[in-house]
Amino acid sequence: MTEFGHSETPAAGEEDLSTTAHRVRLPHDRASDLWTENSPSPLLVESMERWTKALLEDDGYRPIGQTRVLVRARIIAKQAGVLCGSHVVNHLIRTRLPEVQMSWHKREGEQFNVDDTLLILDGAALEILSVERVIINLLGRMSGIATETERWVNRLNGLRVACTRKTAWGILDKWAVHIGGGLTHRLRKSDAWMIKENDQTVLKMDLGESKKEAMRKWISTTDLNNHGAFTVIEVDTISMANVVANAWCNRMMETEENRTLVIMLDNMGPAKTKEAVLDIRSHGYDKWICTEASGNVRFEDLDDWMTAGVDVLSTSSMNMGVRSIDISMLVDESGVRTLPSED
Repeated sequence: MTEFGHSETPAAGEEDLSTTAHRVRLPHDRASDLWTENSPSPLLVESMERWTKALLEDDGYRPIGQTRVLVRARIIAKQAGVLCGSHVVNHLIRTRLPEVQMSWHKREGEQFNVDDTLLILDGAALEILSVERVIINLLGRMSGIATETERWVNRLNGLRVACTRKTAWGILDKWAVHIGGGLTHRLRKSDAWMIKENDQTVLKMDLGESKKEAMRKWISTTDLNNHGAFTVIEVDTISMANVVANAWCNRMMETEENRTLVIMLDNMGPAKTKEAVLDIRSHGYDKWICTEASGNVRFEDLDDWMTAGVDVLSTSSMNMGVRSIDISMLVDESGVRTLPSED
């Protein structure tokens, strides 16, 4: 068997890893599956429908006032941020309240400031007020994620950052990360094959091998055609990263396949991650290996992460626990009118 990876190892510190020239195309950006030429894709629309339906059903509705009152309502920002969620609101209004007219004053992904009008709604008061809280919750949460993601992206100065599988609102969270300039990572389980610690433990038990031998065997025999868009294998030591990278690259050489493997360096910290990246590159594994650092990636540590040399960071900090942007709806009293009685 041809063994891959016997090139000379550069001296420690010889390679500048502060700016990463991507040797492989990052597979983490799946946003193209969420958008068609000029509208949300069926996948994104399905997610919109699931969440709007659930939010409306949870919120309930108790009408107040006359059914014949027409109003103009303004959605106003009480904090600065990046607008996200306009397409979800469009879906909500068009499918539930088709008589309500919408006029957007900011576009998806556009910056807004305090007191900016984001959206004007014209229609029956009871219809507009029935979705007030749902609209505010949608725009507030998604704009909060987009705004926080943009903060990370601007700080990283070119190093790409992706969200993780830890999402409260699933694909809607991933769309918001995309709008903020981050990468979506896989959209759902079928999108990419991810072999995490528990999967490796099960493989070890199933094959009766050590974890390293089990991974070597799995890599050499698995049907990559069933792996979705890409494959991710999680490791937490330099030695395991070397085993996985070696096995993958040997397979690529022997089978003349040309597939990129993402090695997720999990909870290793910037210093150990840098050692792992240098080891992978010193053996020439980076021809088919993309390195992803994950686990305890915090905003305050980004200076250290930018020197680690990975191709991409992944973190749940951009979307989990992020504060919603403060947004409110106000009915314009000057725009209130009453339809003539039907009597």
